[in-house]
Amino acid sequence: MAVGWAQVSSSVISPYGHEITLRDSSIQCTKQRTGHPRNGTTKEYWERKTKSVRVGTLMMLEQAWLEDAQVFIQKTLCPAVKQPHVQLTPLVIDCVKTVWLSQGRNQGSTLPLSYSFVSVQDLKTHQHLPCCSHLSWSSTAYQAWAQEAGPNGNPLPREQLLLLGTLTDLPGDLEQECRNGSLYVRDNTGVLSCELIDLDLSWLGHLFLFPHWSYLPPARWNSSGEGHLELWDAPVPVFPLTVSPGPLTPIPVLYPESASRLLRLRNKLRGVQRNLAGNLVRLSALVKSKQKAYFILSLGRSPPAVTHVSVIVQELELELEGPLLETDPKPLPMPSVSEDEKDPKGLVRYSRLLSYSGAVTGVLNEPAGVYELDGQLGLCLAYQQFRGLRRVMRPGVCLQLQDVHLLQSVGGGTRRPVLAPCLRGAVLLQSFSRQKPGTHSSRQAYGASLYEQLVWERQLGLPLYLWATKALEELACKLCPHVLRHHQFLQHSSPGSPGLGLQLLAPTLDLLAPPGSPVRNPHSEILEEPHHCPLQKYTRLQTPSSFPTLAALKEEGQRKAWASFDPKALLPLPEASHLSSCQLNRRLAWSWLCLLPSAFHPAQVLLGVLVASSHKGCLQLRDQSGSLPCLLLAKHSQPLSDPRLIGASPEVPKPTLSFCVLGSWLGGTQRKEGTGWGLPEPQGNDDKDQKVHLIFFGASVRWFEFLHPGQVYRLVAPGPPTPMLFEKDGSSCISRRPLELAACASCLTVQDNWTLELESSQDIQDVLDANKALPESSLTDLLSDNLTDSLVSFSAEILSRTLCEPLVASLWMKLGNTGAMRRCVKLTVALETAGCEFPPHLDVYIEDPHLPPSLGLLPGARVHFSQLEKRVSRSHNVYCCFRSSTYVQVLSFPPETTISVPLPYIYLAQLLQRGQSPFQATTSCHIVSVFSLQLFWVCAYCTSICPQGKCSRLGPTCPTQTSVSQATIRLLVEDGTAEAVVTCRNHHVAAALGLCPREWASLLEFVRVPGRVGLQFAGPGAQLESSARVDEPMTMFLWTLCTSPSVLRPIVLSFELERKPSKIVPLEPPRLQRFQCGELPFLTHVNPRLRLSCLSIRESEHSSSLGALASSC
Repeated sequence: MAVGWAQVSSSVISPYGHEITLRDSSIQCTKQRTGHPRNGTTKEYWERKTKSVRVGTLMMLEQAWLEDAQVFIQKTLCPAVKQPHVQLTPLVIDCVKTVWLSQGRNQGSTLPLSYSFVSVQDLKTHQHLPCCSHLSWSSTAYQAWAQEAGPNGNPLPREQLLLLGTLTDLPGDLEQECRNGSLYVRDNTGVLSCELIDLDLSWLGHLFLFPHWSYLPPARWNSSGEGHLELWDAPVPVFPLTVSPGPLTPIPVLYPESASRLLRLRNKLRGVQRNLAGNLVRLSALVKSKQKAYFILSLGRSPPAVTHVSVIVQELELELEGPLLETDPKPLPMPSVSEDEKDPKGLVRYSRLLSYSGAVTGVLNEPAGVYELDGQLGLCLAYQQFRGLRRVMRPGVCLQLQDVHLLQSVGGGTRRPVLAPCLRGAVLLQSFSRQKPGTHSSRQAYGASLYEQLVWERQLGLPLYLWATKALEELACKLCPHVLRHHQFLQHSSPGSPGLGLQLLAPTLDLLAPPGSPVRNPHSEILEEPHHCPLQKYTRLQTPSSFPTLAALKEEGQRKAWASFDPKALLPLPEASHLSSCQLNRRLAWSWLCLLPSAFHPAQVLLGVLVASSHKGCLQLRDQSGSLPCLLLAKHSQPLSDPRLIGASPEVPKPTLSFCVLGSWLGGTQRKEGTGWGLPEPQGNDDKDQKVHLIFFGASVRWFEFLHPGQVYRLVAPGPPTPMLFEKDGSSCISRRPLELAACASCLTVQDNWTLELESSQDIQDVLDANKALPESSLTDLLSDNLTDSLVSFSAEILSRTLCEPLVASLWMKLGNTGAMRRCVKLTVALETAGCEFPPHLDVYIEDPHLPPSLGLLPGARVHFSQLEKRVSRSHNVYCCFRSSTYVQVLSFPPETTISVPLPYIYLAQLLQRGQSPFQATTSCHIVSVFSLQLFWVCAYCTSICPQGKCSRLGPTCPTQTSVSQATIRLLVEDGTAEAVVTCRNHHVAAALGLCPREWASLLEFVRVPGRVGLQFAGPGAQLESSARVDEPMTMFLWTLCTSPSVLRPIVLSFELERKPSKIVPLEPPRLQRFQCGELPFLTHVNPRLRLSCLSIRESEHSSSLGALASSC
C-alpha cells in the first residue's frame, strides 16, 4: 500500500508530499579554507561536523513528520471528538511517543519516523492486500511472530501504519441506531467493522490508538463487500479514561439463589428493579431476528452450587423475562456415545456436550461454516448465526468452544468426529490468525444464504447437512463457471424462484428429511432442561449418492474394468493353448464391462450438459472435467429425438463429416407469429409427396443423433423471411444431378445456424398418414439368394461381437506392409421373427470407414439395422455388411442380469425342418466313424508348419520361435433320426478321441518331431498323407485308436450349425441306401447328412466302459 511513507536508502518521503534527500555518513563538502582547524585535529573536526549535520537532518525529518501528523489529525480526527477545547494534536503525538518508546527502540528519535498515519478511508480505498502493523516492533520481533504462523502458513505482511479512531458499537453516527452486537472503528472518513478479543464497555465512544492490528480487505470476487480490522491488543486511549471521583456507594444485589426464589414471586414484585450479581457460568450464541438481537447468559455462585439464573441481554440492557429464566437445578445430562437406542429408521445416537479449545487448521467450506480443528476434528458452525465470525475464520485462529456437541460417526462421507455448537453453546475467539487468508475459489465464496436455508428452513440434521454441502461442492465443480456462474447455482431458493442447487438435491432431501419439521425456538433451545436441539440426536447416514465429475467417473470405471479383467474369461485355458498370436490378439483386443449404478457405492449420479458434437456427429455428456460419449434411450425403448435436450453448443471445429437424410415436405413454409406459427404458404406443386434430400455438413452434423425414421421435424431458419428459402431454386440448393440419382424433387444443404424441432403429426395440418413402424425385410427375402434388392432391414439381438479378418484383405493392404491391413468387427445376431421358437442367426460385418462401431452395439442389446447390404459367401452363407446408407438404432440396452439358458435338447432330424431348428443345441448320438484326423504344430506368428519346433516359412525369420499345437477331426454321428458330419477342433479333438489331458499332451509331443500327422479314413481302412508312413508306430496307434470302441461310442454332443440357415441351397431329398444285416440286405430312405461344428463333448451316461482308455488317467 502506498499510504505510509518509507525510508529507502538516502530518501525519506512523507505521505503528504514532503521529500528530504540526504547522504547519510558519506557527506560530501567543499573546504572553505586550507590548513587545520583551530581547535583539535582534522579528524575530530570532521566528526563534529558530521554529527551536527546528522542532528540537523533528524530534526528536519521530525519536523516534517510532525507537520504531516498535524494535518492528518486535524483532517481525520478533530471533528469526531467531544472535547473541542482540548489540543488534540499534542495528545495524539504523546500517545504515539509513549507506545513507541515503551520497548526502548527510539533509534535516535522519539518519533516513529518510519510510520505514517492512515485513515479508515485510506484502508478501504488503497489497501487491497491483507496486512498487519505492530508499532514498536523490531524486524526480529516480527519475524519471530511470523514464524508462529506455521511451516505451511503464509504470514500477514507487515506495514508501518498508525491507526487511530473511535471505538463504537454503532454502524453510523446516530445514537438512535440499533446495535447489532458488532464493533466498529470510526473517524471522519468512514466506519470500519472490527473484531476485538477482550472488550471493556468503558472503551466505547472514546478515541484510541491501535498499536497492534491487522486489516483484511474484501475478497476480489466480493466487490460490494467491505474489509474489517482485527485488533490484537488492548487499544491505547488518547484521552485518559478517568473514573468519576467520589466514594464508592454500595448497591443492593441479588445472588442466583435469591433471584431464583424471587422469580417464583414475580407476580407480587412486578415492576421492581433489581441488581443481579454472580459468576458467569454459561454464555449462549448471539441470536439475531428481524425484531432484535440478543444473547443469554447464566449467572451462578461458586462451582459447587448448581442453581443459576439466565439473563437475556438485549441491546446491552439487562432484561429478566418470566418463566424461561429459571433453570432446572438438576445437572446437565451427558449421555455417552455408546448410549444408543433402537429406532424404526435406524440406530439413534446421542451427541455429547463438552467444552473444547483448539486451533483452526483448515477451511473445508466457508459459506457452509465447515472447518477443520487441530487436523483431526470437524467443526460445523451452521447451527448458529455465525456471519460475523465467518470473516475471521481461517487457519491459525484459536477458538474456545463452550457447550458444544460432539457427534461421532455421522456418515455421509464424513469420516472424522464433528463438533457443532447449537444456540446454547458459545464460540469464543481466543486469538486471531497470523496467516493471510487463502485465495478461495468462487465456489467457496457464494452460497451462504443457501446453506442457511438448509439449516433454518429445511431443518436438516448434521449428517444430512454435511452430505448436502459436499454434494453442492461436487455439483459446483461439475457445472461452474462455464455452464453456470457460482452465484447462480448456489442462489437462495424462494417459492417463485427455486435455485438450481436445491432443485438437484430436492429428491434426496425430500425423502430423508421431508418438509414440515418444527421451526427452532431459540429460547427453548437455550434455556430449557433437559436440553433439546437439532444436534442432540442423530443417526448415521448412509451416503445417498454422489455427483462425481465425468473424468473421475471415467477413471473409476477404468479402474473397475481392469480390476475385473480376467483373460481366462476371454480365453478359456484349453482353447487358448492352441491359438496363434494373431488369434490371441483378436480375442484380447476388445472386451466390455457393464457397470450398473449398483456397482458404485455410494450410488453415482450422472449430471452434465448434453452436447451434440459437430465433429463426431454423436452426443456427449460434458462437465468441467471433460466429456463422455453417450447413448440415450427415451421411454418405451425409443431413441432420443427431441433436439431441445441439447444444453449447450460446442465450438465448431473444422468440418470433417457429413450425412444425408431423405424425407418429404409436409405443408408449405410458415412464418413465426408471436409465440406460434402462422398459416403455411401455398405450395406451387400440388403433389403432396414432395421428397427432399437434406445434406448435413459441418456444424449441422450435430443433429445426427436426433434424426430417426418416421419422426416429424420442423426445419427452422433464423432471421428475416427470405422468399423461396426452402425451395429448389433457393440459394442453399445444389445441382440437379444428384437429385436425379436420389429420385428427389429438391436437395437442400442445412445451414449451420438452422435448427430442428421435434413435432407431432397432430400439430401439422394435412400431414401424410405415414407408417411410423421401422422398415423390415421379410425373412424369405433376407435368407434367399435374390440379390436384386441387396439392401435389407431387420431387428435383431446381438449375440456376440468379435474382431476378425477383413473380408477383402488385399484391397486394403499396402505393398510390402502387412501392418496396413484394416480391422473388421463381426456381430452375430439373432433375428427377431414372429412365431419362431428358434430365430435364425446372421453375421453382420463392420469394416472401415464405418469403424469404430456406433455406441450400444453390445452383446444382449436389441438393435434395428436399416439399409444393410446382403451378401452370399462361397459356402452359401448369407451375411450382411455396413455401407454408407446404413442406419442403426439401438432399441434396448443389454439386460442388467444375464441368465444362462441351457441349449435345447433335440433330435438331429429336427434340424432338417426349415424355420423350426435352433442354431445351437445338444443331442445324444453315437460316433459311427472317423473321416479324418489332423495333428500339427504351427508357428505362433505366421502359422506355418514347424517340424521339430522350427518355422518352415521361407523368407524373413519370424520375430518369435514359439509354436502351438492344433488339431482337427471330422466324425460321422447319428442318433437314429439323422446323420451329421461333425468337425471338432483343438481341445475338442482330445474329447472326441477319449484321451485324458496327460495322454493328449503326450500325443502332441510325439507329433512335434514331424510337425504334422494326417489320416484320411475311407471305409474300414486308413490312407495316410505324405507326412507319415504306414509302418510308423504313431500311424498305427492313431489308426487303432480311431477304429476302437474308445472313439466309436455314444456321446452327448453340443453343437452349432456349420452354415447359417438360409434358403439358398435347397435341401437334398432323402436318398435310398442299402444296409446289410447278416445275410439280409435292407433298402431304406436316408436323410442328407448335416454339417455341424462341435461346441463340447461329454460322455453319455449309458456309455460302456469297455476299452475306455480314459479310465486309466
